[in-house]
Amino acid sequence: MIDHLRNMAIFQCVAELGTFRKAAERLNLSPSVISHHVSKLEDQLGTPLLYRSTRRMSLTEAGEKLLEAAQKMSMAAADGLSAVQRRADRPSGTLKITAATPTAHSPLVENYTRFSAAYPDVHLDIHLTDSNVPLEGSGFDVAIRGRVQDLDDSSYKARKIGQLQLCIFAARTYADARPRPTSIEDLSSWDWVRARPIPWARVAGPEVQQEPRIVMTADNYTLARKFVEDGLGFMVEAHELVAQDIRAGRLVQILPDKALPEIDIYAIYPANSPKDSLAHLFVDHITVHRGFPR
Repeated sequence: MIDHLRNMAIFQCVAELGTFRKAAERLNLSPSVISHHVSKLEDQLGTPLLYRSTRRMSLTEAGEKLLEAAQKMSMAAADGLSAVQRRADRPSGTLKITAATPTAHSPLVENYTRFSAAYPDVHLDIHLTDSNVPLEGSGFDVAIRGRVQDLDDSSYKARKIGQLQLCIFAARTYADARPRPTSIEDLSSWDWVRARPIPWARVAGPEVQQEPRIVMTADNYTLARKFVEDGLGFMVEAHELVAQDIRAGRLVQILPDKALPEIDIYAIYPANSPKDSLAHLFVDHITVHRGFPR
């Protein structure tokens, strides 16, 4: 088995670099030794792995499949070694995180605090914005998002870390000035302060045709909340963000018995992040300790 693994590793190097000479330079071996190991592997498997010619070298179908397996093997080995090293060392460095502005009022803040307490040598650099930052080339290590449809490309992974329940709320003065609604359709005559690009059909259901009048749109949660508190209209947001204000009577929940959709919250990070990276460490931590309801 050890011989097979060694030969697979050498074969992977040849396949990725494209020539025996380059693989020999990388592995500090002679080209003849490299060729010997690849030929031995072909003999062991009973099938050719490479098409060789004087001009070029290419993979056979079996070679392509073996290369994929060898790369997974190498990645798993590297991850295992890194995980052991991470436990032995004290993590340090800077971790850049981008998240939506409303998360400053969410249970996620407690996760930031717990992570910093657990890893005091890691500097969290947190950026809050109300627009999705394209991760490619942004310099951010982790993004916290309420959806994954707009993932930049397949080079990123998304791990679900919880859910938030939507609710409808308004200032008591605004709600008391109108007939008490008994259904979502009754809100068609109300005013909507919109702070999140949620289609009304997502909130009310596709069977509800008439939408409320959008009286104000703000791309900032705090600003939209101020408009609601001033009595301009109602707002749709995560219940966890306003639960304390509703309990204290500063806001009133509209149609509290109406089951509204939930928002899945994801941590997004590069798929090729090593297991010992700060991104993996942070995502593992908030997944274990949660902070968002599930």
